[in-house]
Amino acid sequence: MKELSRGKLSLRAIEVFVAAIEERSISKAAKRLGASASAVSLQLSNLEEALDARLIERSSRRFQLTAAGELFAPRAKSILDEVTIAKAEMSSASHAPKMDIRMAVMEDFDSEVLPHWIDNLQNEFPQCNFTIKSGASHENHAALSSRGFDMVIAADNTTEIDWIEEHQVLHDPYIIVAASPDTANASIENLLNLPFIRYSQEQLMGRQIEAQLRRTRNTPSKKYECSSTQAVFALVEQFGGWAITTASAYLGAANNNLFASPIPIPKFSRTISLYSRRDTMGEIPFEFSKHLRNSLETIFLKRVEKTLPFLKDTVKLINSSENQNH
Repeated sequence: MKELSRGKLSLRAIEVFVAAIEERSISKAAKRLGASASAVSLQLSNLEEALDARLIERSSRRFQLTAAGELFAPRAKSILDEVTIAKAEMSSASHAPKMDIRMAVMEDFDSEVLPHWIDNLQNEFPQCNFTIKSGASHENHAALSSRGFDMVIAADNTTEIDWIEEHQVLHDPYIIVAASPDTANASIENLLNLPFIRYSQEQLMGRQIEAQLRRTRNTPSKKYECSSTQAVFALVEQFGGWAITTASAYLGAANNNLFASPIPIPKFSRTISLYSRRDTMGEIPFEFSKHLRNSLETIFLKRVEKTLPFLKDTVKLINSSENQNH
């Protein structure tokens, strides 16, 4: 386990403090930082000694900021943001120092879009080191909120948050997938009599699908619910049923033996975006989103045209000029 160095007052100690208050747990903060719980506690003690103030009341049953901790918390977060801004500004300068960039990316892009995107980024930003995690959209949003990652690729963030910077890149339409071509092309009335495999309601996709079904007054039975696309597709195949998914989820799934067709209810789609903390990374998120669109156009849209031709005019990139939040 990586240990944290001892010191009176250090940037690392401030990072430890912010992780601890955001996770509200010493052990969770240690896991997030890749350190031992004892090392995290030591850094917190060093920070409190340097500031001559108790910042956190912590015990096996209680974790709470003191009055001094409440005062210092926003300052600590500002310090971390300022350091990130400085690194981002230096990254575009000649002879820039190395910059570590942590990104959480949707699983749908793992196999083809992600390698192409990272290869292009490495060519333009050779000073950057990339740490990449794959996850569902709701997990990626949580990772950005907790400062575990600098940027995330995820579907619609349903809550307007003023500290989030969003660069929309893709309209990703919903489609039907089924175990047979006859099922894939069946009417909604016939589909409702067959096993329907749901995405978990903890996922943004699952909630969007349920909302559209309610709006159109279609209520498939609630027997199967899964937390991953691979599990949804496996049960569709196993039970000869059907599911609602998206173009990116369908093309990103490994060993996909299902049949796809246009959705037999009013069309709807999700928006995929690159998110970062607002005003902390300069032009980097904007530049990264441009490269992501390029990879989507080069890799993803060509696969849509070949594999899902009925979506040719529906799957669309979102140009930077269309973004409202940059």
